[in-house]
Amino acid sequence: MVKTKILNVIDHMELGGAQRIVTQLLEGWNCNGIELRSFSLRRSDYHILLHDGSLFISSNHKSRYNLLSFLELKNHIEKNNINILHLHLPKSVFFGVLVKILYFENLRIIVHEHGDIFQHKHFYNLILRLFQNKINLFLAVSQATKMELIENAKIDGEKINILYNFIDLNKFNLENFNKFDKTIERKKFGLNTSDYILGFAGRLDKLKGCDILIKSIPYVNIPNCKIVIAGDGVEKKELEKLVGDMDIKDRIIFMGYIKDMLRFYRLIDCLVIPSRSESFGLSAIEGQASGVPVIASDIKGLNEVVLDKETGLLFEKDNEKDLAGKIQLVNYDKNLRIKLARNGMDNVRKYSLDNYLLNLENIYNNA
Repeated sequence: MVKTKILNVIDHMELGGAQRIVTQLLEGWNCNGIELRSFSLRRSDYHILLHDGSLFISSNHKSRYNLLSFLELKNHIEKNNINILHLHLPKSVFFGVLVKILYFENLRIIVHEHGDIFQHKHFYNLILRLFQNKINLFLAVSQATKMELIENAKIDGEKINILYNFIDLNKFNLENFNKFDKTIERKKFGLNTSDYILGFAGRLDKLKGCDILIKSIPYVNIPNCKIVIAGDGVEKKELEKLVGDMDIKDRIIFMGYIKDMLRFYRLIDCLVIPSRSESFGLSAIEGQASGVPVIASDIKGLNEVVLDKETGLLFEKDNEKDLAGKIQLVNYDKNLRIKLARNGMDNVRKYSLDNYLLNLENIYNNA
């Protein structure tokens, strides 16, 4: 039996949502008729590691735009008789389409849109628009992402499939969650059992809106309310300055990168996702799977996962006072907390890795 050979191409394999998707996709893949590999266009010092390193190839170059990595990609496709390119993130889309135009006219192309289309990247939108006839299929991680592709990049809706992101329920479940003692996990960061802990998990940049959560603290009337921030990014210093200017250093903990997110979810009382833009909201389903109440911005993409008063609470984007009110509501209303946690755990079942792999196998077979 001749296998279909598919190469997932991504700009880099540093920490990020798209990178986590590619990693778990390769590690969980078990379809005998399809061989799956991954190629990173640039090397970094902080690669996500795969259990099977043979599945993952990286360029030997670190620079953001290097034509040598393009040639390495071309040679890898040729050497391994790749049939389909599954492209993640803008640089990979540009290189992948270009390599088809120049060298492999029969190469099939799948573009997986993770959310860059939301960031008003005009050059990226132009590339998608001009070369959509070279692209066989688009995958959108949400209905909102599909609409952005149609409206901003003028992509034919018939060429777009929605493939929601997934969560590994073998890892993120209540049984594993309860293996960690909340008191012990809190002590590691100098937190007490009596503290009410709000959690933020994500990149520290403008779009993720961590500043909104920090600014909400003066309006939150809950004794011993503190924020723990898991993640790093370009705005970390600005956020630290904001905390200093507000004189709330004793209430904010910057934890940096957290490898085991189950431990993070175990020590918090509520997960807050204050994003200004979000294609899906992977941290939302992680929080829901862990039985943690979720409060999120009422924005496209995120409100497909967090249903107001059902699987979480929504607040008005950029409104720290509205956020503070929702935080207090979750804290004071025990019945609401129980309802949100229960419904959240039910909600994540449709985002299982097994369902994702079955859907993707069908997509690959029909691409």
